[in-house]
Amino acid sequence: MQQGSRLKEATEGTISQFGNKIGGPFKIGKPVFQEKRLKLFTEIYQRQQAELKQLEQTPIKIILKDGKQIEGKKWVTTPLQIAVGISKKLAENIVAAKVIYETLFEKSFVDVDHEETSSQASSTLSLKPDYLIWDLTRPLEGDCSLELLPFDDKNGQEVFWHSSAHILGSALEEVYGCHLCIGPAIEGGFFYDCYLGDIKVTQNDYVKIEKAAQDLVSAKQEFQRAILTKEECLEIFGNNPFKRQLITNKIPDGSLTTAYRCGNLIDLCTGPHLPNTSYVKAFQITKNSAAYWLGKNINDDLQRVYGISFPNKKLLDEYVKIQKELALRDHRNVGKKQNLYLFHQLSPGSAFFYPNGAHIYNTLMNFLRRQYYIRGYQEVISPNIFNAQLWKISGHYDKYKENLFFINMGEEGEYGLKPMNCPGHCLMFDMVQHSYRDLPIRFADFGVLHRNEVHGALSGLTRVRRFQQDDAHIFCRMDQIQDEIKNCLDFLSYIYSLFGFEFKLYLSTRPEKFLGTKDVWDNAEYQLEQGLKKFGKHFEVNPGDGAFYGPKIDVKLYDAYKREHQCGTIQLDFNLPERFNLQYRASEDVHEVQQDKETVHNQQIQVAQEIIDIHRKESHQSDPGDGDILSTPPRHGQQQNEQPGDLQLQSSHSFQSDKVLEQQQQQFQQLQLQQHSHSASSLLHKKQKLPEELLESGSSQGLSNHELHKVLHEKKYELGYHHLKAGFARPVIVHRAILGSLERMIAVLTEQSGGKWPFWLSPKQLILCPVSAYYKDVAEKISARLRLEGYTVSTDESDQTLAKKVRNAQIQYFNFVGVIGEEEVRVGVIDIRDCDKNTRIGKLTIPQLCKFFESLKPPKSNIEIEIHQHDDTHLKLNDELLEKVFLHGDGFIVGPRDYEEFAKIKDIDPALQNLIRWHKHMTFLTKQDQSKLQQE
Repeated sequence: MQQGSRLKEATEGTISQFGNKIGGPFKIGKPVFQEKRLKLFTEIYQRQQAELKQLEQTPIKIILKDGKQIEGKKWVTTPLQIAVGISKKLAENIVAAKVIYETLFEKSFVDVDHEETSSQASSTLSLKPDYLIWDLTRPLEGDCSLELLPFDDKNGQEVFWHSSAHILGSALEEVYGCHLCIGPAIEGGFFYDCYLGDIKVTQNDYVKIEKAAQDLVSAKQEFQRAILTKEECLEIFGNNPFKRQLITNKIPDGSLTTAYRCGNLIDLCTGPHLPNTSYVKAFQITKNSAAYWLGKNINDDLQRVYGISFPNKKLLDEYVKIQKELALRDHRNVGKKQNLYLFHQLSPGSAFFYPNGAHIYNTLMNFLRRQYYIRGYQEVISPNIFNAQLWKISGHYDKYKENLFFINMGEEGEYGLKPMNCPGHCLMFDMVQHSYRDLPIRFADFGVLHRNEVHGALSGLTRVRRFQQDDAHIFCRMDQIQDEIKNCLDFLSYIYSLFGFEFKLYLSTRPEKFLGTKDVWDNAEYQLEQGLKKFGKHFEVNPGDGAFYGPKIDVKLYDAYKREHQCGTIQLDFNLPERFNLQYRASEDVHEVQQDKETVHNQQIQVAQEIIDIHRKESHQSDPGDGDILSTPPRHGQQQNEQPGDLQLQSSHSFQSDKVLEQQQQQFQQLQLQQHSHSASSLLHKKQKLPEELLESGSSQGLSNHELHKVLHEKKYELGYHHLKAGFARPVIVHRAILGSLERMIAVLTEQSGGKWPFWLSPKQLILCPVSAYYKDVAEKISARLRLEGYTVSTDESDQTLAKKVRNAQIQYFNFVGVIGEEEVRVGVIDIRDCDKNTRIGKLTIPQLCKFFESLKPPKSNIEIEIHQHDDTHLKLNDELLEKVFLHGDGFIVGPRDYEEFAKIKDIDPALQNLIRWHKHMTFLTKQDQSKLQQE
């Protein structure tokens, strides 16, 4: 019922079907099925409207957003009536309503084209009361709070664009007579999938589709809502095989759903929708593409048509203007124009980064490496290929097998290229024993990753098969989560601020199906919540949307054009530490370790007893004459010929006295210990002989002792429950990415900057333009000198005029131009000009230019500023010591003269005083040597 995240793509994996192709032959024609469909819907709608009028129309209280309370009638008063009562202008500018009922009377309806959402009651984190997005013309059903939503509201936009999708669907039916499939609102518009057989939609069709849509808008057709049974749905949509499949598989027998009418169109939908089509004042088709039914390439081919709409023409004009600008900034075009990266058909989904693109790529990584070093991360390098057993343990084999690249290694089995770093980092943590004092351990990895994306989904740098991430995994204790989360958010905020990105934070909590205990999740969610509060930026709770292995913080990034990107993420993971049996020494307290040992011992006894019980039953069935290693005392009144393996503890209803029973149990326990000791000795003897037997057997098979020893003693990584060792605890993993995929981030940055890269990231920082060939050698020497300082510098050695050279530099997006002529060479300077601003900086010497360039580097992060403030105090002290004592000292003893010249020396640490004495002594020796040289 609550407005959720409507499908952005066709539903995948929720529909069972018996045959891949269901569309059948198709020819363009009139939608003859509309007449029957309209007749059936109209009968149901009119009957339900009549029933609605018969309901008891009791008074209700409606509280508006400003706190004002107004009276209304149940089943009569609508949000639109309330808006009209407040202001006619207000009523014209709203598109939907948000309603919070004190008591909800409405039945639950199946949303056929909507993903299932998890229960919101699964998390203890508080959230504002559940709300419903309501049609403006739909009567209210009880006492409630009411908020009227304009188009600018996110929920309002979704309603507006979802209604526009219905208008588009109606237009497609009118133009083609097609079978409609699914038509959701998406971020930045809407689309509708339709089945046209072998016919393709082209740009030449846009005018016809827009004309049909405009006719529907002009007709001011109402959106009418009706409640349908499964049988009624099948009857209304009997001619559409795609709708039939949705109805059959997604609507349980006896359940209800809803449908809306818009002109001649009737579509399955839970709404809500606009009052009528005239609210859409501007409508445009933006693009079209191919699609698959249910998103699977084995199913029918569909045609997908995208559109955009607005409540006024001005907003559409602004949108068109922005889209033209974005087309010019498209990273694929800019990348080709600036020779940054290209793609080749022989390696689809893998970018070829040329020198300029590689410079940006490496600069981003090196910048992050410096931040890692400052923030306590340790960069690691992990393998690219692993045995498939790794992915089975981690769970990726079952869930993401289709997206992994596998290699058959013959006898060694199946191997796969890694699609993520976390399982490998788990192995790295596990191979070295860690103490609680070592945590947190922060592994950072820029390793190459591969994911087998479907060919049709590949799109420039935003969807690739080969990529690298600024991936990090923090292994920490539960009590460290809060600080680690806060530090991750500080890091993320600093990086995003460098590029002018805005971002929003969402705390995604426990889903309906989750790993671990509720208490652990409650604690983890609390830690995340407190970390977010410490960070200080507003966040929203996204109930039930956490990963099954832990809660997470979703970070939505917005560029200069307010487009949303999913790049960064912070996730808590209890799953992988359990699957890989990761442990660290939790305490060195002897008493605590002993308690842990007893706990683990008791747990192991329980497991052993369960295994023995199973073995006893099996051995008793196969050989009733054999006894068991462990048995239980006989029940009272049992016959002597009963086997020990079948004996159980005496019941509380025994006729013997408690004292006699206690004696029997003591005798049994002694016998049990003797049997167990004999058995253990026998097993130990066998275990000691086992390696020798295997070595002898292995040698006969051509295996070396080293190989056999490796087989015997290597740790076995298998999926299953793992006991903690005594005195050990399990870490929590924080998965953390800021830029995410470097490829995707470079695409975002390319379009954000339009190819005008910030100086510190630019592959074209400076181009030197000699005014004539006479000064080319000078320009080359200066260029070499600046490259030595780490700057990217080129020289324009062409014979073009200076004005043309400067113009070319601007077109090629150089940051600065340096002019070198007779006067510049004579004075020893370079005439610097800003290409972007087309302004003159001035004539600078090389040191001055380097200092100027240094000022253009990214500002220091808060953590760097704190470190420098701390260091600057000591550096200032050292500078004064050098000036007052070291350079003018005449010995190596700190004495009265030093105190007079530098009073602070009395307050410094004695160790520093020793350092001063040493410097004074070295100064004294240096002066002696200089004197001797002068005399000689």
